[in-house]
Amino acid sequence: MFYSDSVTLAYSNLEAARHWWINAFDCKVADVPADWDCQLPSDLALQLSGHDALAILLSSRAEVDQAGFADPSSVSSVIFCGNLNKGHDHLTSRRVLTGPIRDGGNKQFFEVRDTEGNLIEISKEP
Repeated sequence: MFYSDSVTLAYSNLEAARHWWINAFDCKVADVPADWDCQLPSDLALQLSGHDALAILLSSRAEVDQAGFADPSSVSSVIFCGNLNKGHDHLTSRRVLTGPIRDGGNKQFFEVRDTEGNLIEISKEP
């Protein structure tokens, strides 16, 4: 139902974030590939349900700051969904606070916020 090329976020409470992503999007935890650039000890890779590719990387905010990396959470993340009504209903049923489905001119989308207030846009497939 959901897919993304890449979502990278940093969290103060990585365990709460992991739980939120698994609950909201049915993610599965996967091993971080050894060849990924700029790895941190806390890195947590997730797969969206129904996809083999690793699409989500969660990191400890303290480790990101200590390494001097740019905060990935400062950029809005986008996840695509083939059926926005179904995706909206799915997230709402999992007690994710969802905004209304909106028409942004050439695209339809809604927004959610995770446990630390990061904005995630759920956008209809292009």
